[in-house]
Amino acid sequence: MQKATDIQLFEKVQHRDSRAFDQLVREHSPALFNFIIQIVSNVEDAQDILQDTFVKVWEKSHQFQGKSSVKTWITRIAINLSYSHLKRRQRWRFSLLEDIQVLISGSDPVKEAEQVFHSELLEKSLVTLTPRQRSVVIARIYEDLPFAQISEAVGCSVNSAKVHFHEGKKRIEAFMKAQAGNHG
Repeated sequence: MQKATDIQLFEKVQHRDSRAFDQLVREHSPALFNFIIQIVSNVEDAQDILQDTFVKVWEKSHQFQGKSSVKTWITRIAINLSYSHLKRRQRWRFSLLEDIQVLISGSDPVKEAEQVFHSELLEKSLVTLTPRQRSVVIARIYEDLPFAQISEAVGCSVNSAKVHFHEGKKRIEAFMKAQAGNHG
């Protein structure tokens, strides 16, 4: 369900209220930046895409019809710009899980090496996914979005989003099992 404040704020943006737009940017930038960086794996590129996303939001605000939440609409723009960026660069390398690095703590070198191995393995497994599977997996696991919002953001039905998620999960598991078997 949409927050009333998002809707009210966005209506002001549609009427060219720059203060409302600044507030919208402040409220949505942190989560959106984290989402974009998980897709493009580069801080500078993610910052550029985030900026481009909000430029498009400002330019295209009149096209928002309220059929989805403001967050979903903005996320869809970010996904499209991220895909376009990756296609231009022709690279599908994704670096997710910087947060796993935060989990590496203590002075146990064996445990630390194991954590690094598993995070690198998971990161490599994401490359085996299609771009849509990657987006769905990221949105579901890291953004904790419901499938209804994910389907709107990536442009597919709810059932398709669920299928992409489960297929992506199976690919990740198969890749990780195969790689762990080769190293263990």
